[in-house]
Amino acid sequence: MPLSKLNIRGNSAAANPQGQLIFHVQDTHALIQAAGYLKHVRGSKNAELVYFRGESKLYRTLSPTALRGISSHRSVSKAIGRIHNAITQFSRPLKSTGSYAHEALLQHYGLKTTWIDLVDNIWVALWFACHNARSVGPCGEYTNFERRSPRKDPTGKAYVLLVAADAVATDEKHPGLYIGPRTELIDLRIAAPSIFVRPHAQHGLLIRRKGDTVQRPTDYGDQIRGILEIDLTDALEWLGNSTALSPHSLFPPPSYDNGYGDLLAVGFQGTKNAGCISHIGA
Repeated sequence: MPLSKLNIRGNSAAANPQGQLIFHVQDTHALIQAAGYLKHVRGSKNAELVYFRGESKLYRTLSPTALRGISSHRSVSKAIGRIHNAITQFSRPLKSTGSYAHEALLQHYGLKTTWIDLVDNIWVALWFACHNARSVGPCGEYTNFERRSPRKDPTGKAYVLLVAADAVATDEKHPGLYIGPRTELIDLRIAAPSIFVRPHAQHGLLIRRKGDTVQRPTDYGDQIRGILEIDLTDALEWLGNSTALSPHSLFPPPSYDNGYGDLLAVGFQGTKNAGCISHIGA
């Protein structure tokens, strides 16, 4: 059920030069309907769960941060080894969280892992599409989000990817974890205690492709079911200046997010390849 089958007055689908099918959205009602279309048609058949990912531009691949730019079995194995080594340093602040959620939770706070961030709220996805992350430091540990400007931005577009997980059956022994034939999905609002506020603020979930007998795939792009395109001027106007959609709310500081403070207190130095616990600034 591609978005080309969706008929909304004044809104249309067309392929871009890279052959990707893009559905251009011109008003908030169309945004909600288009975002919900694949959620309904895929979910009602109990085939897939569809979630959102905001992007300021389109990329040729959808790769997790730990696996970007690599493809060989050796490189993938080394990347996964770095992740496991980093996780062991956070045993104390993660003691109240099941080990199955550790990697995904640390990804949400800045480490480079095999998971990809999604959200279950179209407005949060649109916020990410309208902001650029700027990072400095040896491992990019100091990060701030800058609101994009239609006057300065070369693309003038905001994008929301509709990403599907076939992981529709919950794993009863691992709350918040869903396993399917091709993907794993984790809902951190269930898998992690609420002392970690950021996943709740962002309606945060994560997805990853399951590996075969050789290695885990490095590109999850085949899980994209649709792409919504919004003029940046429209997207910024729709978001407005609500304090509920601000870096302070979406990335609560340690004084509000106790779990975040506990992760920072570990003092993990991080590396360029492994990432770090990010310090989010204004």
